[in-house]
Order: sequence, then C-alpha cells, then structure tokens
Amino acid sequence: MRNFLYICILIISFLYTNLLQAQETVIAGKATDYCGKEISFYTIPDPLLSQRLILGTTKVAADGNFMLRLPVNQIIEIYSDLEKYCATMVVEPGKKYTVVLPPFSLRTLDEAKSAFFKPAPYWLGLPETGKSDLNFLVRSFITDYNAETVKSTAQIYQMGSKETVGQIIERLEKKYPDSSDGYVHILKQYAYAELEYAVNQTIPEVVIQKYFAKNPIRLQHPSYQKAFNLIFTDYLRKLSQDSRYQKLVNITNSGDYKSLVAFFENRGYLKEFAELVVLKGLDDGYYSGKFRKEGIIKAFETAQTTSSTPKLNVFAKQIEAKLSIMSVGSVAPIFKLSNTKNEQVSFDKFKGKFIYLSFVNSRSSDSRTELDSLVSIEKELRQVLSIVSIATDDDFNRAVQLWKSKGYTWELLDGSKQKQLIMDYNAAVSPSFYLIAPDRKLILSPALAPSHGFEPMFIKLFRDYNFKLQRKPPKEPIKF
Repeated sequence: MRNFLYICILIISFLYTNLLQAQETVIAGKATDYCGKEISFYTIPDPLLSQRLILGTTKVAADGNFMLRLPVNQIIEIYSDLEKYCATMVVEPGKKYTVVLPPFSLRTLDEAKSAFFKPAPYWLGLPETGKSDLNFLVRSFITDYNAETVKSTAQIYQMGSKETVGQIIERLEKKYPDSSDGYVHILKQYAYAELEYAVNQTIPEVVIQKYFAKNPIRLQHPSYQKAFNLIFTDYLRKLSQDSRYQKLVNITNSGDYKSLVAFFENRGYLKEFAELVVLKGLDDGYYSGKFRKEGIIKAFETAQTTSSTPKLNVFAKQIEAKLSIMSVGSVAPIFKLSNTKNEQVSFDKFKGKFIYLSFVNSRSSDSRTELDSLVSIEKELRQVLSIVSIATDDDFNRAVQLWKSKGYTWELLDGSKQKQLIMDYNAAVSPSFYLIAPDRKLILSPALAPSHGFEPMFIKLFRDYNFKLQRKPPKEPIKF
C-alpha cells in the first residue's frame, strides 16, 4: 500500500508539473442556493485511467458569491459534480468566466445510495460571455451532432448505412467548416470517428487508420477519450482471437512489451499511439482470463522505463499499482460496513478464518443463482470459511428481504453507498467473488463462483495453505 501511495504522489506531482507554468483561468459567479457549500472543478487528463484531476475547490460565501483560480495550460473541458448535475464547460488559459450554476437539487435517497448513479450533464450558463466564445460553438456542434444521430438511429445502428453516416458528416461539415481552432477540429474528427465505427465494427481497422494510427494522441480531449475507449476497450483480447494474430497471446503471456508495441507499429501505428493501445489492452486483459496476469504485470514493468514519453511511463506505473492492489498475494482492501442488525462489521470479526467475499445484487438473476449455490458450501465449510456478502443494491432493505425469504445464514453487509470500495475490489459487475486468507491476503482474485467449482478448489488451497505454514492439526480434525 505504501508503494501505491508513493506512486500516486509521483503521478500527481507529474500532472501538476505540467500545470506549474499554466496561466490562471478564473471561474466566478453567484449562486445563493449553494451558500456554504463546497464546489470543485476537475478534468479527466487521459482515457486510460479516467481519473479526476482536481483543479480547484472553493466554498460558496454567505452571499452566494464564489471564485476559483484554476491552473490551465491548454483548452480543456472541466466538470463539477453538483448533486443531481454534472456541470461542464470548456475553458481557455488565462480567461475569466462568469458562470450560472444549475438550481441546487439534492439527490433522492435511492440516488444517493446508488453506486452507479450518474449526475445529469449540465452546460454552465455564461451570461457575460459573447456568442463568439468557444463554448457556444462546441455546444452547438454537439447539439446538432446528437440530433443527427438520433434522427438516423435505425439507419446507423441497425442497417449499418455508410451512406447515411457520410451524409451526416457532410451536413455537419457544411455548417461547421474547419477553422484555425484546433479544439473544435479534434471535437469533430473524433465525433465522426464514432459514427464511422458504428458502421464499420466488423472492420475497425478502417476507422483506426483514418483517425488514430498516424495522428498525434489527444489524451485530454473528451471527444478523443470517448472514441478511443469505444474502439479500443478489450481490443487486444478481441484481436488475439483472430487466427491470424494468435501470437499475441504468447507475446502477452511472456510479458514482452516491446514486441507488442512492434506488432502495432507494423500495422502502421505511430509508436506513441501503439504504446497507448498496448497499455489499454493490457489493462483490459488483466481480468479477461485470456492472458497470464504475471505476463501482464511484467509488461507494465517494462513499459515504465521504455515508453516513448514520460506520460506513458507514468500511466504504466499507475495501472500496475492499481492491478497489484487486487493481485493474488496482496492485502485485501479494508471495509467497515453495517450488517442486517446495524452492527459495524470489519475483517476483525473473521480472525483466523478464510473469507469467501462476494459482491451481489438482489436484482441480478446471476447473483441469486450463486447465492443459492452458497447454501451447501456454507454448511460444509463454516468451521474454516466465513462467507460474507456485500449487497450493492441501491436499497439495502431489498437485499435484507431476500436474505429473510431465502433463509440465508451468513453475513450480509450494506454496500449501497460504497462506490470507492466497489472500485477498490473491481466489483462493478455483480456477482464478483474473492477468497481471502486469515492473514487478509488475497488467495483468489477473482475467485471461482460457487456453481463453477469453488468448493473443491478451496479444499485444495486450504490444505496447501496449512501445509506451507506448517500448522499443527486441530484437536478435532476437520473432515472433507
């Protein structure tokens, strides 16, 4: 954990080094319904980690006035989470903006509890800014682009009409001809990339070569980020399933980062972009079951010293740190959650036992199936194995009712407000399972589901674990 924190400090230092020479961009306004509340603005610096970089935070004064000075060294899109809304705007270095916030509106109880709630997007009002400001051009293009795609949804996404896509791009280009503004040009190009990908999904290389392979990477541009993630999520695994590129499995399993980069360079990708694709592919592939995790970690270690730019070295370090947290042998992230009796439960309650930890949702049919499969396992192994389920339901009471109706006897914990814990365990998909040793180290991450052979695997691991520790046999031997 200390190593991870150290790496995070290095990464934050790296990100802010780029901002030290930045000009101050000022955001100010008056919002009496936000009096006394803190507001922050952040940006998303890249499509790999998709983590927030906080640019500035302030407290709204008693009279409703607020002002933030943000370090900005290029045109970027910034965001502020304001309960039900995610406020957004485009800012330029050195400019001052007077903004109008959305009316303050608290989330509902269910929204506040949900780990998956997303605030509605809200373009900030700019009452003192002229119509020539970049924000109005960006918003106008996005509005027209969305209208065009909605109007032609069937032709694009069901019929795969390339002619329709070509006509939409032609109409948008007529209305928004290229200018000297690089930001809008990138916005348009990668919006078009999304459209063309929609009708070329069976041959994505056509779109990749046209918009990505030979162009500079635009990490901080939201249009680039969106199109990149759309096309390249799980791309390495998908490509390796093609009989022509099966060698990618062996290269990845061996941790040969340089050969992976060379593979994509040979397809005509610029080196920096080839490295970006490889880092994304390795990150997505870690939990896919297609590649050896040890090979992926080795590749990330190589990438930290051989990538063509410092920023990609940093990404490799942070991704490896993120993956290592939940790797076999690492310490499981801590939790302290309420159970059905409103008692606070942590690892301390299960000292000396293995823990089979599951993240479940009562509305998920897969979760309900696996929970039923846990019943016999819990009866057979309760002397040495504690079964613990964390409910990710928006409403914990719904999970409690399931427990009562089914007569489940193991611990149920409330994970309804635990966004960070779900992220720490990479458990956004329910159900997810993990096996944790008595010393709180992960033995299986992720673990097999109950209905997929967990019990015999656990028995073998239990025996191996105790043999390695040279533990004395218990007074009353446990029979399996």
